[in-house]
Amino acid sequence: MEIGNWKSVAGMAETYRAARELGLETNIAELEAFGFTIIPPEKNGAPKGFAERLYEKVLDIAKNEDELAVELNTHTDAEKPAYGRQIFHLIERDPMFIDAVMNPVVRTMGAYLMGQSYRLFSMVAFYKDGPARCTGMHCDCVGVPTPLPVYSTMCNVSWILTPYKEETGTLGMVPGSHRLCRHPTQFEQPKFMGGLMEDDLVVPIRAEPGSLVVFPGNTWHCTYPKTSAGVRTHIVTAFGRNFVASGEDYSDVPDSVIAHGGAEFARLVGRRNWQGYGRAGPKLEDIGAVRAAYQTQYG
Repeated sequence: MEIGNWKSVAGMAETYRAARELGLETNIAELEAFGFTIIPPEKNGAPKGFAERLYEKVLDIAKNEDELAVELNTHTDAEKPAYGRQIFHLIERDPMFIDAVMNPVVRTMGAYLMGQSYRLFSMVAFYKDGPARCTGMHCDCVGVPTPLPVYSTMCNVSWILTPYKEETGTLGMVPGSHRLCRHPTQFEQPKFMGGLMEDDLVVPIRAEPGSLVVFPGNTWHCTYPKTSAGVRTHIVTAFGRNFVASGEDYSDVPDSVIAHGGAEFARLVGRRNWQGYGRAGPKLEDIGAVRAAYQTQYG
């Protein structure tokens, strides 16, 4: 059907037209029905070889960065919220990470789930080398108490950079859990990690390098134990609604770095946030930039 600029869903028309042009309508249907979707490499909107270059750059960073420079890595696996190594502040490491954020498929899925006033929450590489234990069942609405809003406050668009299947420690999803609008309890861990949840309620993600795995923050997910040798890695591009404080602080990122992504990237990383103002108060134009979100969840 022809999509009009209907006021009751202001903001959705532009986003949905973009999704239709990119061939993502089936993926949107899967998000609504199941709470996650897998966009295959041939639909990821990136130039040929882009995911391979991302992978090589992550390997290079992991090899040359002091692992203990990351505070989380100074704690035991039992203490950390997610098993394995995490590499933060990627947008400052290489322009290709900014390109990964500004990818049209990534941005369309972010806008669909978070509204057009969405912002970048963080961009983090999750890296495991060799066998590794599970990360427990959780959802990504950090700090939001149950009951969660029916519209999610966070979403995850992950670049898969190595083959993902059970033996490589892939992600596990609970289909339909996004509609429960709550965090899983301590008892709702699958049996394969010592909990009470039946294992067949969890679906292992099977995805090839270059795929995008997309899900809203309300969806329950975990990881499978990694039993294989070698590296398993993906890059989480996390977006939040305009009122969610970013996990990563981009305020001191040089303007020369931001300029690579253009005006829209500058907005995504908070250059037009109305929050955080000083004695002069906020700029009227920046308040106006999120006004559409007052009317619908798509603005």
